[in-house]
Amino acid sequence: MTEQALVVAGHGSHRNPDSATPVRVAVEAARERGNFAEVRPAYWKEAPSFRDVLHTIDADEAIVVPLFVSEGYFVEQVLPREFGLGEDDRGDDGPTVRYADPVGTHPDMTDVIAARARRMLEGEGDAHGSADPEDAALAVIGHGTERNPNSADAVYDHVEALRERSEFAEVDALFMDEAPYVEDVLDEFSADEVAVVPLFVADGFHTQDEIPELLGLTDDPRSGYPVPGTVEGRRIWYASAVGTDPLVLDVVLERAAEAGADLDSAAAGPERPVREAAGNEFVSWVESASDASGDGTRVWGELAVTATGAGEYDLRHRSDREAATADLDEQSVGELPELVRYADDGRYRPFAGESTLPAGWVLTGLDREGLLRAVSTVYPASVEHWAAERAGDLDPVPFRAVADRQTGIYESVADCSPEEVAGTVAACCENCEKRREWDAGDAEGDAPDADESSCGDVGSEGDAIPCREPCSFFVAAAREFHHHESESTAEHPTESDASVPRGDMTDPANVYRVRYRRARDADQTRPQP
Repeated sequence: MTEQALVVAGHGSHRNPDSATPVRVAVEAARERGNFAEVRPAYWKEAPSFRDVLHTIDADEAIVVPLFVSEGYFVEQVLPREFGLGEDDRGDDGPTVRYADPVGTHPDMTDVIAARARRMLEGEGDAHGSADPEDAALAVIGHGTERNPNSADAVYDHVEALRERSEFAEVDALFMDEAPYVEDVLDEFSADEVAVVPLFVADGFHTQDEIPELLGLTDDPRSGYPVPGTVEGRRIWYASAVGTDPLVLDVVLERAAEAGADLDSAAAGPERPVREAAGNEFVSWVESASDASGDGTRVWGELAVTATGAGEYDLRHRSDREAATADLDEQSVGELPELVRYADDGRYRPFAGESTLPAGWVLTGLDREGLLRAVSTVYPASVEHWAAERAGDLDPVPFRAVADRQTGIYESVADCSPEEVAGTVAACCENCEKRREWDAGDAEGDAPDADESSCGDVGSEGDAIPCREPCSFFVAAAREFHHHESESTAEHPTESDASVPRGDMTDPANVYRVRYRRARDADQTRPQP
């Protein structure tokens, strides 16, 4: 029997913690269905990356379903490139990749849009009243862009299908970046009740800030707004992004089936959290900790992993290694994904390896599968890369190779000078728990060679997590730093502003922008030999 894995591929974000939510929800729901040997999330801007996720799969085939709205730039160029589609050699032990069409263009998404609008208009049990869908208008909002007609085509396809169903008095499309525009909503419809459903995968700046303001619901989106809201005597019912709807999972599975997934049979065993051989080696390494450290604990990035006997394990922050379990907040594996997205100060952590993992919690009584699930949640693909390194099969990817394959706005990363790469290594990698194994390319000594920028509490050999290639945060940082390289030092703050999101590198007061300038200034003032 051919084993199959499901990979739900989304965009993710270094700035918006909600961006990954639809992917995470779909992955958890698909795991509960039990059709696949492995179910994995994968992201453009988070971990595991599109490249790394294939290293975590033992199954013979990986069905990749893009959780994107349209057949645009990402679906047609970025994902095929990053998943290595069409490459002659993606590794001897990698799965066969079957690439599905995006979720957003599936005809069943029309049902999801309609159901979302109906539930909202019919009140969903709240105290805001209701409206008859047959008397209401439905506006489907898309981003729209003249650069990619497919972006609008997906919206219009759903609009036409909704019109044919005659469930609503009026149905039309509105866009942010092309006509008809969102702000013209009252001119485009005559109904007194207007349901507005954004055809976006996740909630973020567009759906939570820009669109409510463009609709006239508020002048200050951060202060909140009523649903429905009254604008010029008419009521606007504004929904969250359609990708957050629970019905989306059914569309994900439909796309997977179209690409060859067998949904009529259950997987042979429980869903594997990591590759079997890598997981076995990791657990054996944890079990042997008493021989190495004396207290039975291994350090894994900012985690402390302890074998407590009888096949059970304890997981906590390494700073809580000596703390009494009763003094820590007991967590479950299911609660961990949300917990580790935020630092102790409540701010979003922009990349998984950042040395800001919150403390004060503990997971106890974990079995083997629970331990591996938890560790791979905090540091995706880390167990597999660690095992590959021990076997001599890590195959690190240098910065220049990663830079040369970038397209779109990231194409300029290939123009980074050796000094800029060195500054980015100092700014980003020195605040990461992973041990950099990739070379900075032609840095000619200005950037540390691999192994020299090891970060975190490395401890005994094997404790540090290897970093196989520059992550998406590093690439984004390199682009942003390169863009501002010509600005004078006087234009840059000397101290970071804690109110600036750690992932917002467009702001000069961002902590990584400030770290970069310090590194570059130190390099420029260093005496030459």
